[in-house]
Amino acid sequence: MTKNLKTADRATGEKTISSAASESLPSILLASTGKPFEREVLDHAIAMAGSPRSMVHVMSIARIWGTALGIQHPGLFPTKREWKEQLEIVGNAVRALKKAGLDARGGVIASRNPSKIIAREAGRLGCRTIVIGWRPLPWYMTYLLQDDVWWLYRRSKVPVIAIQHKQG
Repeated sequence: MTKNLKTADRATGEKTISSAASESLPSILLASTGKPFEREVLDHAIAMAGSPRSMVHVMSIARIWGTALGIQHPGLFPTKREWKEQLEIVGNAVRALKKAGLDARGGVIASRNPSKIIAREAGRLGCRTIVIGWRPLPWYMTYLLQDDVWWLYRRSKVPVIAIQHKQG
């Protein structure tokens, strides 16, 4: 299900469904905050790309988990295993997109702040939209956990299309 995080019905707390662009886009950023891409997210990116001439950039974030005394500490950087997992996530997505006949490239970036890096990369790559998977949180959990998709929507200068994962 496609969700647009900008508009919400305050009475029910439910986010409204946005319509996907019907024309093909020249460049799309398929982003992950470190979790594997679910099939519906990949399918939506393929549908949005539309033509084989469209370029899909795939990006995943390897988390840096904080600071020590205000500076970066090597023990908080992603481990080799975490880098390998992120590269595998991106590689699987790129293979699926190429199998669908699209031009795709991918990469992994280490960051403490995924939404800021995704928004910056979308601008740098000249993407027309960002497609990202989204697991909704109850309103009270958004105060405890960081909702990267919400922050991405606030920071991004290009449209963000958040695809809600199926429950289960």
